[in-house]
Amino acid sequence: MRPEAERKLRAGFQRRVEEQSNRHGVPLAHAEQLADHFECGEVVGVYSAQAGGEVRRRAYVVALLPMAAIPVLIAGAAAGIPGLLPVLGAFPFAFGAWFGLSLWRGREPKRTVWFYAFTQAFMLLDDPPVQAGPVRWSQVSEVSEVWTDVYNPATEQSRPTLTAYRLHSADGQAHEISRSFWNVRDPYRQVGQLLRGLVPAAVGSKIPAFPTIDEIVGAYARRPGPGA
Repeated sequence: MRPEAERKLRAGFQRRVEEQSNRHGVPLAHAEQLADHFECGEVVGVYSAQAGGEVRRRAYVVALLPMAAIPVLIAGAAAGIPGLLPVLGAFPFAFGAWFGLSLWRGREPKRTVWFYAFTQAFMLLDDPPVQAGPVRWSQVSEVSEVWTDVYNPATEQSRPTLTAYRLHSADGQAHEISRSFWNVRDPYRQVGQLLRGLVPAAVGSKIPAFPTIDEIVGAYARRPGPGA
């Protein structure tokens, strides 16, 4: 690759990184402040993920409540009670609407969660943030892998997938770090890894790389033990 072309390529990648960092200037500055306040060393990475959105179990109970009326409606219609036969015919449509509305209203609101990685500690912050101190890497006594059955639409099958790491500290607490966390400074996310494999090596080596959750856990926590 010609020096001029390489310079322009690097400048373009660097511009994307700077734009991405500017969009997330607040959490990046917050991490720097916490690192200084708690003496956690340097900031290695700031990561973000979406949590929530699941349907609460209680919502399923509420959604299925009308099913209890089916035997009564059938018995009443068989007994010839006026008006129950049309009600029984309309029940599936009304139940479908009620079921969908109940699940929609029963979803947990989505929220943003944060993972701050420092050279000497880490912090998990929820939204809204709660008062929580850092966990020192030196306090981590064990790291276990969290495997979950994830449905693959391409194969129409579920397969075990490594979805998180559970870090156990000496005080008995466990901190689960999802692999869905992405580095807020990385403008390419998973696409960057794909591009490095598709483009020529001379170009792929110029694409900025930022530490992933796997790399953070591997570098600063102890080696994973048996699966959780």
